[in-house]
Amino acid sequence: MNPKHVAIIGGGVSGLAAGIHLARQGARVSLFEANEALGGCCSTTEMDGYTFNNGAMFIAVPRLLDHAFARLGLDRAAQLPLRRIAVPQASQLPSGALITLGDRRHIRIDGKDSAARTATLQAELERCMDKWLPLLDIFTDQLLPQPLSLPRVIAKAWRHLPKLRGSLADELKRSFSDPEARAALAAVTLYAGLPIERTPVSLIVGLISLLEDGLHLPEGGMGSIGALLAATLRQLGGQIHTGAKVAKIAIKDKRAQGLLLAGGEQIACDAVISTVGGMNTFSHLADSDQVPRAMRRRVQGAPLSHRTLSIQLGLANRLQPAAHSVNHIPLMEEQKRMLAPQAGGIKWFSYTVPTLPMPELAPPGGSIVEMFAAVDENLPLEAWTEQAKTAAADAAIAALAQQQPLEIVTRRITSPKNYAERMHLFGGAVYGLSPAARPDQQFPHKTPIDGLYLAGQTTYPGFGVATAMFSGVFAAEALNGR
Repeated sequence: MNPKHVAIIGGGVSGLAAGIHLARQGARVSLFEANEALGGCCSTTEMDGYTFNNGAMFIAVPRLLDHAFARLGLDRAAQLPLRRIAVPQASQLPSGALITLGDRRHIRIDGKDSAARTATLQAELERCMDKWLPLLDIFTDQLLPQPLSLPRVIAKAWRHLPKLRGSLADELKRSFSDPEARAALAAVTLYAGLPIERTPVSLIVGLISLLEDGLHLPEGGMGSIGALLAATLRQLGGQIHTGAKVAKIAIKDKRAQGLLLAGGEQIACDAVISTVGGMNTFSHLADSDQVPRAMRRRVQGAPLSHRTLSIQLGLANRLQPAAHSVNHIPLMEEQKRMLAPQAGGIKWFSYTVPTLPMPELAPPGGSIVEMFAAVDENLPLEAWTEQAKTAAADAAIAALAQQQPLEIVTRRITSPKNYAERMHLFGGAVYGLSPAARPDQQFPHKTPIDGLYLAGQTTYPGFGVATAMFSGVFAAEALNGR
């Protein structure tokens, strides 16, 4: 299919990447974003002089981002300089031990028998790195820059497939003898919102990448990525419409023919790419009588990722924690307790201080703190009133205040209901599909409705900035018949 006019729903990095790819192929591109800002979950909001993230907090697997930029004809190193986070993560254990993760040569355990334990951990990490680095290279350079394909996985990674059996908990138990070291390494994947026993072992490549390639922030903050992609799309002639909510995809005889905007305007086009997730697309934007029964079943059975309560504080004082992200955690086997509200008060929590590596995100002498508190997954979105989210946030802030001095100037609290309404995340699920979703539970880039394609969170086996960009590239390629 070589369309003359493509309409894209959603101005996050997946929609912008799809637009750039299509515009370079000569298509006329019209992008519609419901919010006034572009970048989606990879954007920032300034409040009282503090620059808060709207989702993504850092760049992991930077080589994959380089590949994504190259596919769009962009030079990441020249156009988007990255600042490496010197010390990505530190974990405080109940014994008082502090385990700090820098790169693979800068790992440290402070506490009882620190020198001997650090030496043992470093030796075990080297063996673990030797085991998993080849698979990280295959994932980063050969598999993830292409649409998911079982034959390709087998062809490229068949020697490593036996490693991928079991859970991440199983692998950490096999590889590391120190229970507190295991806890610190397991905490790296807490962002996935899954108990370590249910976390796929493949997510260990994120830990390996952290130790090998590090975590990074783009100069200017995470919003720089969306700003660069938007500027590129405009330079290529793409039309970007903000504050333009799409009410319906016009479908007739199982073919997408245009869009109906919330204001009543009708947009005719040859093809549509929706980046707002398969569940939103087929539940809200497409009339049910035009959606195949198999797709309706996929929507109903979609395993959603976790919900969370985001707490962002702008402080007048400068915080100097041990790392960019700090975890107060129990041993690995008990970390599942951090994924649900903790009875009797919050004892275990994590927080991030983006101003540690990038102080310019706050006024001089100030700091930003970001926390994600666990919520009751069975609580309906309507229960997240302003009073409910304030009470939950206050409990998390009180726990943090016992560890860090907080001179709060401003704060922003985002509940699951806010994620659903403001960020258009289905059910308030922060990743769309669960990280444990099977390939057959993910949504295809080319849908059964002729002329309708999907990009974004529910189409790609992963999450993050680079994978979101690739989802847009894959949708554009599917549209062009590649």
